[in-house]
Amino acid sequence: MIKLLKCAGAAGILAFTGHAAALDISEPFLCAVAQANECLDGSSCEKVLPEMVGAPTFIWVDVKKNRIRTNQNSDGAKIANKIELDGLHILQGIEDGDPNVPDGAGWTISIEDNTGRFAAAVAIEQATLSLFGACTELP
Repeated sequence: MIKLLKCAGAAGILAFTGHAAALDISEPFLCAVAQANECLDGSSCEKVLPEMVGAPTFIWVDVKKNRIRTNQNSDGAKIANKIELDGLHILQGIEDGDPNVPDGAGWTISIEDNTGRFAAAVAIEQATLSLFGACTELP
């Protein structure tokens, strides 16, 4: 699919030790996708495996560099907007994908500050993809 779907969504592995620590987004962090839902215009939404819709297993996020990527060797997508609201870190962007194909998309990922859990949405032509998971700081 497009680079955005590979960048949109995901969430990392949390080590639960009774309670989750707050996520420090000032340093790069990792997210892992746990669940995906695909919705098509004129149809219902369906729970799918992330790999069935081209969603990544892991996403690396670097807020300082304004980048979100699906592997450590890619340039990834630009984070165009960053908002902190009521204990949430909300990151947004757009992706053109292939310049020769009408595959543009907009994405939003909302990360809970106190748990690292996230919900993400990718909107493409006549379809949406919702992703859920958790993020953690890199060692």
